[in-house]
Amino acid sequence: MRYCERHEMHNCADCAPRAPRGSAPTSDWEGWPAASIIIHASGKAHLPGCTDIVPADIRPPVYGWVPAPSPGAWRRLAPSHPLRATEGNTGRTAVSRCETCDATR
Repeated sequence: MRYCERHEMHNCADCAPRAPRGSAPTSDWEGWPAASIIIHASGKAHLPGCTDIVPADIRPPVYGWVPAPSPGAWRRLAPSHPLRATEGNTGRTAVSRCETCDATR
C-alpha cells in the first residue's frame, strides 16, 4: 500500500497510473477526476467510486463538487474546516465525510 505525500492518503487514485487514452470506459465514474470531492445537499462529501451515490444523479441543484481540491482537503474536512463546491451547485458546502468513502482512504 503506497502513501501519497501530495494528497496525504494511501492508494491515491489521482496519482496512480492512468489507462491509455482511447480505451473504453471502465465504469460510470470514468469522467470524474480521481481527486474530486463531491458534495451532497446534506453537507456530506463523497469521493468518485462511492457506492452510496449514483454517478448519473450528480448534478445541480442537489450536488456541487470540487474537481481539484487542495492536498489534504479530504482529511481536513470538518464543521470547523468546511469545503465549498467550485462547480455544479457552488452553494454546497461539505462539513462531513462519507463513512464508506473514508474507509477506502
